[in-house]
Amino acid sequence: MRQIWILAVLLSGLGVASAWAIDDGAGAVINQRITVYGGIQYYQAEGTFRSTEAGRPEIEVDLDTLNLDDNEISPIFGMIFNFGKRWSLRLDYFGYHDDADATAEYTFDFEDLVVPVGARMESSLDMDIIAANLAYNFIHTDRARFGFGVGFHVADIELGISAKLKINDKEISLGDGSADLLAPVPNLYAYGAYAFTDQFLMRYGGGWMSLNYGDFDGSLVFANAYLEYWPFPHAGFGAGYRYVDADIDYDSGSKTEKYDVTLPGPVVYVSFGF
Repeated sequence: MRQIWILAVLLSGLGVASAWAIDDGAGAVINQRITVYGGIQYYQAEGTFRSTEAGRPEIEVDLDTLNLDDNEISPIFGMIFNFGKRWSLRLDYFGYHDDADATAEYTFDFEDLVVPVGARMESSLDMDIIAANLAYNFIHTDRARFGFGVGFHVADIELGISAKLKINDKEISLGDGSADLLAPVPNLYAYGAYAFTDQFLMRYGGGWMSLNYGDFDGSLVFANAYLEYWPFPHAGFGAGYRYVDADIDYDSGSKTEKYDVTLPGPVVYVSFGF
């Protein structure tokens, strides 16, 4: 339900921006051919991991159980390339990397690792996402852009857990377990921008895809909105909010893995345009 509300708000914004597109003022920043940016995103990951092997019960691990849902700051990078009059390509990178310690409150299995109640767990979650979206501008004026396109998100997710148990004042290692997934998830994409003045503009975008192909079955919902201020001809600052929800299943026949991860959070960055 939360994803539906986010997309509804985004689409409302797209409609408003489309109405603004009749303004033909001189938006200097929006007309730059190449824009690159770098900054940070502050967010709190939420999610679960499930794994099932043939003949074995399903394993479910919640990030909250592992204490991997702490507030985290991670770097972000990206580029927007406008070519021709109607086409634009957007590339984005962002990730989530966290390590945590926790005490097991119940017994569970993770891969070949059995974690009993009271065991001390050291966990890590490493997630890198690279996105590429190509869009055609149906609306293209000196002040406004609005287009639709296609693209993909490549999600590289790795979850690791090690456990130790204290017996007679001596800590004994119980072993390690890890699971990783590299999944390309195609998506439909809508985006836009509107320049209020030559130095102040808004960018927004979002998309969704649910697809079954090969060993993968999953869905992806993402939305973002940013405000940028360019006090210099080729340099500016931006801030906004990005939301990503990835629900990816991998079934090799003998083993099934399910990753359901949500990454919301505010973003701040600096931009350079040419």
